This record gives sequence, structure tokens and C-alpha cells, in this order.
Amino acid sequence: MKKFFSMLLVLVLALSLVACGGTEEPTTPSGDGNGTTDETPLRVCLVVAALGDNSFSDSCNTGLKEAQRDFGIIYDCQQVGDDGIVNGIREAAQNGYDIVVAGYDSDRRALLDEESMDYPNTIFFLYDNGDTEYVPNDNVLAVIFKANESDFVCGAVAAKQSTSKVTGWIGGQEYTSLYDFLVGWVEGVKYADETASTAYSWVAGSSPWSDPARAKELTKALYNNYKADIMHGVAGQSGDGVIEAVVELREAGDDTVWDVGVDSDQYAVFMNNDKEDKAEVILTSSLKKVAQPVYDLVKVIIDGGTPVLGNQTYGIAEGASGCADNEYFRKVANAEAQAIADQITQDVLAGKLTVSSAYGMSLEDLATLFQAATLNYETPNL
Repeated sequence: MKKFFSMLLVLVLALSLVACGGTEEPTTPSGDGNGTTDETPLRVCLVVAALGDNSFSDSCNTGLKEAQRDFGIIYDCQQVGDDGIVNGIREAAQNGYDIVVAGYDSDRRALLDEESMDYPNTIFFLYDNGDTEYVPNDNVLAVIFKANESDFVCGAVAAKQSTSKVTGWIGGQEYTSLYDFLVGWVEGVKYADETASTAYSWVAGSSPWSDPARAKELTKALYNNYKADIMHGVAGQSGDGVIEAVVELREAGDDTVWDVGVDSDQYAVFMNNDKEDKAEVILTSSLKKVAQPVYDLVKVIIDGGTPVLGNQTYGIAEGASGCADNEYFRKVANAEAQAIADQITQDVLAGKLTVSSAYGMSLEDLATLFQAATLNYETPNL
């Protein structure tokens, strides 16, 4: 790794750049697949199933395009489909990229271990690592986001904004990483208002992350059966169905219904894509700012430093978690909702408040929490 970082000190910063998903032909690195040379700038490849998720992929792409603009890196994005991530990671390493960026998946661990050993001068940046038992090799940075903190703030905001005192939460599939969101949400709801509660559902099935129709159906069921009026989808592209349901409920005359977005500031995302009907139902969003750690990694290297690798955790204290605080939130959220978002953020930063996490929590403790804090408790299936 020392050789790799010493080479990076002599990188030049001005080249014709490639925008992810653009119409230009992608730049092909000229290195040997085992680190950069002193004739070329830093080369970074993002490997995703597809852009357009209004979430992790788009956020990471944004961060790397900012790094491209600010530091003159060569940046390429490979959109490879759901089944192409493994080969995409391998090919990016083989093609000589200095940093390969992809989402963590426990099913890819063997590949990641093999590729990171075969290409020791390549850094593998993995976002949303939900596997606390994963011990990465020396050239791997696996980022764990404190989704529990983000959803704690947003759950508290939802409780203060809710007129029915019931919030709705829809997850993709029962993973510990998803329960980390849910633990934060239900605790945040109760922290803000002991009389408020949560009704929740899982999309599950064969396409838990890409079944918006099912998520839409579940959202309306939570509204009809439990009077849930502040909805939150943590289900990838299935989450679009949650938002669509909220749009339709508001169009039918219930303007107390809101959606809380996930991962990115979804109000901003929809407004930037001329989807005002969806943007205007987003009260706030539970943030995992993937753009920040990947941008920080590039900056440290460009500045000649040695990045801290291994498992790294990003939360409110690192500026990578929390709820989206934009002009629209300040316009439509009531005073109590705004105040509690500010208070929780300040208390976490000051070390006065620690949010529980699903990681390391026993099934018995999960069950006890959900039995007390939800209206439709189901035994956790982990």
C-alpha cells in the first residue's frame, strides 16, 4: 500500500473527464490493473446495478462526480444489472482502476477477499456494510452507516407531525441492516410521544427491493387498517410504491398523509427531476450520505494522505446520518417536529443521547421492543 500512496502524490489533475451515465465513451485506464502509474490521474469506477434509484447508487454517483469536478480524477460508472455486480467488480480491478466502489453484499465476500488480495494496490470501497462479522483485507474500506440514528430522528419527527399518532414503516426484507432502521424508527416515535406507535410491513416475496406495486398495497393497508399517516419506505425501488400511495391518498383529500424518504434527500431528488407531485409529499428523508465517505476517501488520497481503511462507521457525528433539513421541511413540518429534529441532533453530537441498534441485539430484545412499540407485532425472522 505504501508504494500505491507514494505514486498518488505525483498525480496530475487536468484531463478530459467522463460523466457517469453520460453519452461520452468511457475512459479506459492504461494501468496494469495493480495500481496507478505516475502518468495518469486517480481512476475510480463505481459498479452499480443501475442508476435512478434515488438512493444509494445515485448518491454515490453524485459524490464521485463532485470528486471528478474538484480533483480531476478519471471517473467511470458501470451499470451492470442486478446479476452483474460480481463480474463488474472483478473487471474494474482487472482494468486498473485505483478505487473500485460497490455496495456491500455478504454473498460477494469470497470474491471481495480474492480480488482484494489479487490487487493489493487497488482500494475496494464498499458502502452499506451490514455485516459486523466481516473482516476486510487491508485495502478494503467497508462503510457502515448508522441507519438507527437517521430513523430515530425521522421517527421522532413523524410522531410529532402525525395527527393519528400512528406511523407506517415498510421494509424490503428482514435483514439485520433493515431492523437497524426499524429499531431507530420505533424508538424515535416513542421518544417523541409515548402515545404514538408504529404499524409496519415487509415487502418480502421474490422481489422485495423491486416490487413497488406490493409496497403501494401495503402502504394503503397500513393507512386503512391502522390509520397510519406518516409513511416511511426502506425498500429500494419498492419504496416508489410507498410514495405513489401517499400521492394518491393526498389526491383523494387527506393532506395529513406524508412520506419520509430514505437514504437521499428525496425531496431534492424529485424536484431536480421535475417530479413535483412526488417531491411535495416528502416531509423529510432519513439520510445515509454515501457521497460523503467516498468523496472523503478521494480527497485524502489526492491530498497525499493515507486513508483509514477497514470497517468504518458513519453517523450523525460524522455528518453522514440524520434527517434531511431543507427549506421544504422548514415550510411544511410543524414547529414541534422541527424542534425535536434539532434537539436530537444536538444531543447525539453532545453525547447526551445514544440510539439503540439492531446490531448485537438479541431476538428476544427485538421482540420485546416491537411488542411494546408497534401495533402489529410479528416475531422477527432473522
